[in-house]
Amino acid sequence: MDIKKKLTKARAGLVLSSPFFASIALQLRLKEDTECETAYTDSVVLGYNPEFINKLSNAEVKGLICHEVLHIAMLHPFRKNSREHIRWNAACDYAVNPIVRNEGYTLPEGALSEGKFKDLEAEVIYNQLPKSIKISAAVALMGEVRDYQQDKSSSKGSHANTLPQQMKNCKIAIARAAAVAKAQGKLPAGLERMLQEALQPKLPWKEILSRFITENARNDYTWKQPNKRYLYSGLYLPGLNVPTLGTIAIIIDTSGSISQKELDTFAAELHSILSIYPGTEIKVIYVDSKVAHVEDISINDFNLYVKGGGGTDFKPGFEYIEQEDILPSCVIYFTDGYCDSFPEESDFPTLWILTDKANFFPPFGEVIYMG
Repeated sequence: MDIKKKLTKARAGLVLSSPFFASIALQLRLKEDTECETAYTDSVVLGYNPEFINKLSNAEVKGLICHEVLHIAMLHPFRKNSREHIRWNAACDYAVNPIVRNEGYTLPEGALSEGKFKDLEAEVIYNQLPKSIKISAAVALMGEVRDYQQDKSSSKGSHANTLPQQMKNCKIAIARAAAVAKAQGKLPAGLERMLQEALQPKLPWKEILSRFITENARNDYTWKQPNKRYLYSGLYLPGLNVPTLGTIAIIIDTSGSISQKELDTFAAELHSILSIYPGTEIKVIYVDSKVAHVEDISINDFNLYVKGGGGTDFKPGFEYIEQEDILPSCVIYFTDGYCDSFPEESDFPTLWILTDKANFFPPFGEVIYMG
């Protein structure tokens, strides 16, 4: 059988049995590479040596693909930093291989696995491995994980993204894959927990909220406020406006499990950030299984309340924004996260703020926890 067809068939075979693995694997570009000994991924390509793939059974090829997908799901192409390459790959393999086997897949002979490393992150395993690790490169790099490298000469190629952009894209792909699998009842609990840990931000929620709002503020130039720096030379150039958010949409989950105290904590932090953006229009949409209440508030009268109570559905808030032709700079959704009914996408940058560590995989946006 043609080697590429062998890989394509194995990948397609995951669609029905393992939608999570399939969803990510189908986004990888297959790349024949005779310079690598086995196979590798950098989050964009699945590189492979045709001679190595030819020696594997169909079951082992499928297991190898799952192995590479888990490297991406754990964001290994972005976490190596200055660590030694072979030792880092060994640590990553010790982290992913037990999961692959636990899901019922077969790995190529010699794949690394050791019980004492079960459920540990690659960084922890790396520190426990001896510096002079006695593992051959061929074994440690079986299904290698490589650092993502931007191709600065390309504006549209597969490696055109900066590293932060590519990591963000990966997180979105991982969350979408998890959401699809969970909706089909095919996201194993162990894998779900692992993904939640990988996707959870490490920064304090207040810092992430501030950064999110800052990134979505507009800094427009205006002729009404000339740039004083150049007036002395006779040049009349536009000055920079005070950063503005225009309209910001805040959607509040009122299904009944969010306390007024939690809402007050969120409101106080949001108010302190928005106070530096004068003129911001704030649209608050209270939603349970439908839009319960909508109000416009100002930075001088910034109060949020627990209203209503009922089921939870994340679609109505976004549908309301679309139906009313609201064009927010960004959307902030405050929720406990216990719902799986999402719109397919949002046209606006979205930040989900959770009061509880629910296993939450929205198909778009960034997720942070208040805890």
